[in-house]
Amino acid sequence: MDTNNHKHPTDPSLQPAPSSSISRRKLLSTLGAAGLALATGDVFLNAATAQAASPSSVIYNIKDYGARGNFRFDEDDAPYIQSALDAAAITGGIVFVPAGVYFVKMPLRLSSNVTLMGTGNNSILRSSMNKFGILNISAAHHIHIHRLAFQGVGTFGMTSVPLLESGVSLNQASDIRITDCLFSSIDNGVKSVDSSRVVVEGCTFDTIIGTLDYDSQGFGIWCSNAADHYLAQNYFNMLFQTCISMSNGSRNSVITRNHMQKCYTSGIDLVSAPKEEPCKLNTISGNTIENFTNSSGKTGYTVGIRLKGNCISNIISSNVLSDIDDSGIQLLGAADRQKERPHYNQISDNQLQTIGFAALHLINAYDNQVWHNTVQGCKGDGILLASEGKGTGSFCDRNQVTSNSLNRCTKAPIRITDGNCQETVLFGNLGTGNGEKITDKGKDTVTSAL
Repeated sequence: MDTNNHKHPTDPSLQPAPSSSISRRKLLSTLGAAGLALATGDVFLNAATAQAASPSSVIYNIKDYGARGNFRFDEDDAPYIQSALDAAAITGGIVFVPAGVYFVKMPLRLSSNVTLMGTGNNSILRSSMNKFGILNISAAHHIHIHRLAFQGVGTFGMTSVPLLESGVSLNQASDIRITDCLFSSIDNGVKSVDSSRVVVEGCTFDTIIGTLDYDSQGFGIWCSNAADHYLAQNYFNMLFQTCISMSNGSRNSVITRNHMQKCYTSGIDLVSAPKEEPCKLNTISGNTIENFTNSSGKTGYTVGIRLKGNCISNIISSNVLSDIDDSGIQLLGAADRQKERPHYNQISDNQLQTIGFAALHLINAYDNQVWHNTVQGCKGDGILLASEGKGTGSFCDRNQVTSNSLNRCTKAPIRITDGNCQETVLFGNLGTGNGEKITDKGKDTVTSAL
């Protein structure tokens, strides 16, 4: 028995009917600028991709299906919201979430060709249990999530099953767009696994729940085997884990114009673990990463942009990084991997200022290009090339370091640490006011043009 006088979601009166669906004109009039964007199609995927809902789509208001959104923890709006989503899934449509706080005790499933939209940060979906993604999209396509807020309860210490709680969870999904949403007080923001053509744009990830001790919580956007993702113009503040993490063969994606500040681990990670497919052909461009603090007590913990493992042919260009405690941009390879280390990557036209240890740091990486970067006021070395370990991959070789500007570094503008750094091309770099001269302990370094 429902003591809250809800209608059951299977009640015939809750099934979709033209008379019970609010008119498109009425909804758009309540949404202001967002309604105008919806009417003109601006909030949907571009013309080259099928839209989640057509301009003539029926609109389903979740309150017509029994959802209350009255900030009652003891209530569960999930069955009623799910009923609206299922109704829209029959032919495709728009599910509208009015302002309110909707507690859900089970994950919501989105089907293909559905748009789920609210009125902004005051349309809140909040989980009241800690073991699921609030919105789950599995093997579905052409879905748009717009102007919603997501909140959770946290899963402290749940290290055995990582990344349980999230705002949006994608699995084998395609053509998904998540725009102008807020993720706060939740373990993780967006989780994407084996998915393609995903857009996350204009979203805010603020005070995500987490600690430095657990890597199962605290991520903004976490992707595994992601293809053709576009992550742009998002804002990240005070995250304990990586703001944007792409791993396990993530490829052909663009990470651009994001702003990350006051975080504790790393801004952007490309990571390929042993036996995973390489992370390749990704572009990281035009991002601002600033004020990252290492509070772990571990050297090298805090990094602006990091490529770790078998990362191939990625572009890191035109980013601005400042006030980062350890490294600005780091390429890190494992000593026991002869080939599966960062290689063929281009690091160019970045601006790095007030970096604590090394502005550009290459460890066991090979055949990378580092050129036209500007480094100012680094508290350690400007560009640091080093080998690490004693395995077959303990080499930092054939990297090109050319035409960089390095000024006012406390230590050396460029430091090549040891003989396992071989055949480095070191040419055309300029700078002034550095604490030391270029230090080269490498082998067979090339210091002149062809």
